[in-house]
Amino acid sequence: MRKSSKASTGTTDRATDIVDVLAEEHAALRTLAGPVGASDDDGTAYLAWSDRVIRHEIAEELVVYPVLLRYDGGMAVVDSRLDDQSDIERQLVALGREVAGTARFRMGAARLVLGHLSHLEREDSQVLPILASRVGRRRRVDLGRRFRQVQQVAPLHQLPEGIRIPTGRTVVDRTSALSVWLRDVAVSSGLAS
Repeated sequence: MRKSSKASTGTTDRATDIVDVLAEEHAALRTLAGPVGASDDDGTAYLAWSDRVIRHEIAEELVVYPVLLRYDGGMAVVDSRLDDQSDIERQLVALGREVAGTARFRMGAARLVLGHLSHLEREDSQVLPILASRVGRRRRVDLGRRFRQVQQVAPLHQLPEGIRIPTGRTVVDRTSALSVWLRDVAVSSGLAS
């Protein structure tokens, strides 16, 4: 039996509308940021949060920002958000070289989290209104679906039990490796806007 079109455009569309997806993502990132850098953070909270931050920012870069460029004021918003994102990525790389739990790690984590929370506030006040008021519903649902797909294309940083990796200085940091992988796969699979 076929469902009515009215039923098929309700909850499912809302779950993938890019405005709702971004609002949900921002709330999740704020929640995950809470324990990052706390005195009892052994690096686990930081890894979970930073993985989500990288996936979120790259998905915005590839799916959301190209759409904003089509609207008045969009270029200024995109340029500003990409400046924030570059700073966040630099801080992620630097913090990834610190030992979790140390004073330097906690200080760097606090600075990074505060910067990212400010970035999210600017997105809430600049990006979401443009998407909500200028992009049609069908397009917003497509953008939300593609945003979620881009977030999932990169491998997870957790390794299966029993796998060992070299210790010491890495050749490529985790942030850069994940960012490059995510960008390459998303663009080559046609998920980017």
